[in-house]
Amino acid sequence: MTDTAPQTRTGEELAELDRRHLLHPWTPHGIGDRLVLVEGRGCEVTDSYGRTYLDGRSGQFNATLGYRHPRVLATIEEQAGRLMTYALLGSSNEPAVLLAARLAELLGEPLERTLFCNSGSEATEAAIRIVRMYHALRGEPRRTTVISLADGYHGTTVAAAAMSASPIAWTGCGALPEGFVQIPTPGSAADARPGPEALEEAIVAQGAENVAAFFVEPVLGVGGIRPLPAGYLRAVREICDRHGVLLVVDEVTTGLGRTGAWFAHQREDIRPDVITTGKGLAAGYVPFAAVTMTTAVADVFAGDPMLGGLRHGHTTSGHALGAAVALTVLRTIAEEGLIDHAAAMGERLCGQLVDRLKGLDGVSDVRGVGLLAGVEFDSFARAAQVSQACLGAGVVVRSEGPVLSVAPPLIVTAPQVDRIVDALYDATVAAAG
Repeated sequence: MTDTAPQTRTGEELAELDRRHLLHPWTPHGIGDRLVLVEGRGCEVTDSYGRTYLDGRSGQFNATLGYRHPRVLATIEEQAGRLMTYALLGSSNEPAVLLAARLAELLGEPLERTLFCNSGSEATEAAIRIVRMYHALRGEPRRTTVISLADGYHGTTVAAAAMSASPIAWTGCGALPEGFVQIPTPGSAADARPGPEALEEAIVAQGAENVAAFFVEPVLGVGGIRPLPAGYLRAVREICDRHGVLLVVDEVTTGLGRTGAWFAHQREDIRPDVITTGKGLAAGYVPFAAVTMTTAVADVFAGDPMLGGLRHGHTTSGHALGAAVALTVLRTIAEEGLIDHAAAMGERLCGQLVDRLKGLDGVSDVRGVGLLAGVEFDSFARAAQVSQACLGAGVVVRSEGPVLSVAPPLIVTAPQVDRIVDALYDATVAAAG
């Protein structure tokens, strides 16, 4: 029997246990030695062999305050010693109440009611149920179709997977649920075709009386770090209003400072009907996510004949420890000026990546906004080669197909940004040689 009690293991022992027992999500089998991390501090992480790396991807875009942040650690100890959780089913807990109020303040009227959950995928699933039940309770039960971008990504649960046109999201998983339609993803800022008119065409083709909502990321994450063209969100907001369709903005990756603003949709000065958040909400310290909606959407559930409220949720919805951590994360971002800092460091990161990498052999494009940048290569193989070379130089970036994603913690310093760019430049030049 394998001893699983926490204890010190050598790098070789951990690697062997990893190969024998751990099933890695979205990871090919047999890719060789994996990075097994044992410690982190600030923007750096240390592996089981004692090697230290600059984390240029914030874990999975979620470690926005870095590792071992003293304010968050103090909150975890304090809240766990008071009340770790209490379900929101007919009751409440203080951190969840205060966090919902803080999100309402940050998002502004009328986005004032929040349902908490545990992951971005769960937030998507909840949002799908919310928009469909909303229309049904208003006397339009046929409005069930959900439209999304073909290259978008909203999670891995069954309904979330059905929102993507990528075969890797659903091939081999059996029949997908009905009621999901994808439209072409808009092009670059220089050539935004196909544009928002694709949404209106899809609504008309489906029949507006059948369409519940349009889900969209302000910056496509898994879809290649592709910011939507300027004006796109404003245009789709107007289209949704014209046809009685709800607009759901997925800010799981882009929210809470990642783009140099509290929320990426605020750059377009629009108000979604529903917004999903996760990742940076609790900065990776605990699993936590949220679905925030307008009062007009939330109030409809009072008329549900079966319950008189929202028929959705989880045991740990509004987990007290998670909510307390998220409150501290939001307070830290505000009090340490990390929104402005992320904007400044993002300008430095994206500017240098464009200046130094764009035009190099094998580089197809460089794009991004704030501390969320993507370097697209001409092949998956070249991207993987560059990623491995960066790792060898002590910098971790994320490889997603032919695109390398760069998204360091919001606390990243200018010298650390320069180090990330240097590593990418050197690795790209070497791959072209």
